Amino acid sequence: MKLKEIVGYLRERNKLSLRNVRTGQEIWHVFVSRINMVLAAVALLLIVFVASLTTVAYTPVLDLIPGYPGSRSREALIAGIMKLDSLSAEVRRWEEYHADFAKILDGQVPVPEGDTLRRQGVKGGVAPRIGLDSVLREQMTAEGSPYRLEDGNAGRLRSESTFEMLPPVKGIVARTFSPQNGLYGVEIAPAPNQGVLAVLDGTVILNTWNPETGNIVVIQHGGNMVSVYKQAAKVMKSTGEHIRAGEPVAVTGPLTDNKIPHLTFELWYNGTAVDPENYIVF
Repeated sequence: MKLKEIVGYLRERNKLSLRNVRTGQEIWHVFVSRINMVLAAVALLLIVFVASLTTVAYTPVLDLIPGYPGSRSREALIAGIMKLDSLSAEVRRWEEYHADFAKILDGQVPVPEGDTLRRQGVKGGVAPRIGLDSVLREQMTAEGSPYRLEDGNAGRLRSESTFEMLPPVKGIVARTFSPQNGLYGVEIAPAPNQGVLAVLDGTVILNTWNPETGNIVVIQHGGNMVSVYKQAAKVMKSTGEHIRAGEPVAVTGPLTDNKIPHLTFELWYNGTAVDPENYIVF
């Protein structure tokens, strides 16, 4: 059979009609060819395939099939992995805490691993100490000073009369004190949506925002000490409010595009920036 005859056979028109059985009268008819019927069948299969794929992709129909990992199973698996990761991180923090506490009981001074690496030159050099650091330390250890750290009666002193600074957030120091590079504090990578705490008692003297550092909170403490908290997502205190140590003053940002929000923390003494890592264990 020649190709022309095959094409003619496929394109040959046939009449498909509906007739009344009782009267024999034609009610409806249509002319179709074999190739049109094949194309219609292929189009119908494509429509069924696309509809099935859309139903599976955008509806929870897979959750109704026993033993099939649907969207709920995937969400539960992801949530379990996140909880396991958080639990592992918490266990590591507790292990580090107990190790440091054991060193303190043995009379040793715990040194954070990151600080050791910086001192060995792995992450760069430590910024040179500012003269006011030494002045502040002398005032902290002077006899009769309210900021004295070593005092036999420290246990009977009220907490606000000591110089025990609290860390503003729990996190990792991403960038260290580097005035020569324009960083007058430390940049911390905290957990998302974490409360930012006041390191000492004081009064809020500034609550503002700028496009470079976002929300800024500045707290005036005793002894000409000022703490600055930058890049906060939300500020919880207003200018003039008295703050106690450990009280939340702001909130860190949420996790966006898998990027951890950073918080810049600065300490200023007598108008000069000092290295916060000299006074706070982050």
